[in-house]
Amino acid sequence: MKSILGAEHYTSPGIFEREQERIFRKLWILAGPRGLLADPDTFITRTIGGVPVVVQNFAGEIKAFVNRCAHRGSAIQIGDHGRRRLACPYHGWTYGATGEVASIPFADSLYGFDAASRETRRLVPVAVEVVGGLVFVNVDPSPMPIDEQFHRAFLDRLATVTSTMDDEALLARFEGRFNWKLIHENILDFNHIAFIHAGSFARLLPTLKPDPTRPPAPIGPPPSDDALGGDLRDLSFTAEAPFEFRHWPWHDNVERFSDEAKYFNFYIYPNVNLTAIAGVFFPIQQFEPAAPDRTAYTMWVLTGRQKRRDPATPAILWSQAKGEKAVIDEDIVVLEAMQRGLGHGAQPAYHGAYESQLRRMARVYRERLA
Repeated sequence: MKSILGAEHYTSPGIFEREQERIFRKLWILAGPRGLLADPDTFITRTIGGVPVVVQNFAGEIKAFVNRCAHRGSAIQIGDHGRRRLACPYHGWTYGATGEVASIPFADSLYGFDAASRETRRLVPVAVEVVGGLVFVNVDPSPMPIDEQFHRAFLDRLATVTSTMDDEALLARFEGRFNWKLIHENILDFNHIAFIHAGSFARLLPTLKPDPTRPPAPIGPPPSDDALGGDLRDLSFTAEAPFEFRHWPWHDNVERFSDEAKYFNFYIYPNVNLTAIAGVFFPIQQFEPAAPDRTAYTMWVLTGRQKRRDPATPAILWSQAKGEKAVIDEDIVVLEAMQRGLGHGAQPAYHGAYESQLRRMARVYRERLA
């Protein structure tokens, strides 16, 4: 069955701008792990749908604002994350928990603002939701309730699992020369693992190892478009599979939400794949549209909550991140080649029955852009 998405949905600058407006500036988007905001004055910065955002801890209260100073528009927080009061580095203006101007250096001698003028200078607020160990933001001035984007049962399960994450994380950023939807479709496609990752990731998933003597059971013809449904909430879901889990001594030092040797997946629409490997460590992948043919990757790697602080944790996180990146690089090679082929005359994808979730995603996507 042909996809309802054509090559233009992966290459057109005009469609890219509509995605930014109608998907990324309308939906709840992951800002990062809650553990990075554990202490007062800690912050995370992100760019969502082209809007710079800062999420800040104000004495235990998590707030978010557009990351532009009300004076001259400078970014107030510049790093990806850190600990620093909400103070503009350009001219020293500081802000409080409601976005109000708390102080202006040399206010009387240099600016001459009266009280009314000063009150109008405020940061633009951004909606925040904390779900377990994750922080989501929505940059729309009238954000939809988060229950309209995710099923409540999904949010409850996500909160339970991520609440066991530690507050020490490794952050990595890199880029792929392909449209963001290609990597999302790739993550939903379990069938590619036995081919692209035959020598790496597939070796750890017994149910996906290539076995020519054991063909998969037939699953029937593809369902019709009408049978797929168009509920946005159905695009975020969980999955789990047996995992060949090798025990290491450091595993005994972390709290685990599960002792099962399984690979747990949380597909969080529109652009996050969160995994929890045996309840021990958590790779989080987020793929952000940077251009029609370019995707910015953000990856966090965390362990379960440590029972006691382990000085080897940075090395552990680095080792896990390298393994994750090696698997992602295998995908990037194929997806960049796909993107290069999406020129004039490229035909829509052809989906079989197992790719129904890709078709469901395409349907909801088209409706949001229409």
